[in-house]
Amino acid sequence: MRRVVLVGFMAAGKSTIGARLARRLGWDFLDMDRRIEERLGLSVAEAFARLGEPAFRAEEEAVARELQGREALVVAAGGGAFAEQRTRALLRTDALCVWLRVPLAVVEARIGAGSDRPLAANRARIPALFALRATSYALADAVVDVGAGAPDEEAQRVFEVVLACRSDRRR
Repeated sequence: MRRVVLVGFMAAGKSTIGARLARRLGWDFLDMDRRIEERLGLSVAEAFARLGEPAFRAEEEAVARELQGREALVVAAGGGAFAEQRTRALLRTDALCVWLRVPLAVVEARIGAGSDRPLAANRARIPALFALRATSYALADAVVDVGAGAPDEEAQRVFEVVLACRSDRRR
């Protein structure tokens, strides 16, 4: 295992937990959405609006490809990255993928009104997208339920799962 990739729906806490997990492991942290923003010089919302979702998904795949040579890295994948087959395959290579499973009610509360998340603009679409993506997230190597605890507590639980999986893979 060269990397840990956190996957899950928008507002699951991938970036928050990922940064804390990286500190616990003594590894670097990379947020795929922030990397794409740097590459494009646009926010995620601007990229969706100006370039469209297919172009954004192509950028996610390109970033996932860039990560192939990286070690000791915790990655916060974008909410839709793991739902794309090619991107998912790249993210899974030499990595432990952990689904941060969060209840829909928590997602809706965290997103709130006026979110700048492109796919949250149509709030009526969120439950269907949430259910659809769950089938992809279920392909992760491990699942940690989040959304009820403090970020440090949840990062600690993910850390414990990562250590257990590392131990299992060494056997």
